[in-house]
Amino acid sequence: MTLGIGTDLFEIKRMKIRLEKQPSFVQGVFTENEMNYCNQFKNKAQKFAARYAAKEAFLKALGTGWRDGITFKDIEITNNDLGKPDIRLSGISKKIADKLGVTEIHLSISHTKELVIAFVTINNNK
Repeated sequence: MTLGIGTDLFEIKRMKIRLEKQPSFVQGVFTENEMNYCNQFKNKAQKFAARYAAKEAFLKALGTGWRDGITFKDIEITNNDLGKPDIRLSGISKKIADKLGVTEIHLSISHTKELVIAFVTINNNK
């Protein structure tokens, strides 16, 4: 059963500006694994923007937003061996997802030159 869906659209230019003017933003929002992944690409702003949008979309699907002590780093965006994006939870976001009975999280990310979009569905086995 679908428990929630969420989507987020983010401008790559906004992320590029943050990377240039607020370098501490990256450490506060992204895990070390996410930073290592994004920094290996020429257009790293696009990769960071995609992960940011995915975190926002997940919280919309969860129905909580940024409250109850959830942090950006509680939600880590990874990729499998084929490049498919995935979400790994920890901390409070994992506790809330477990309480809701979340058994599956599906994430899709797409982008143009200017924008990234992320779409998340969360399900349980019922």
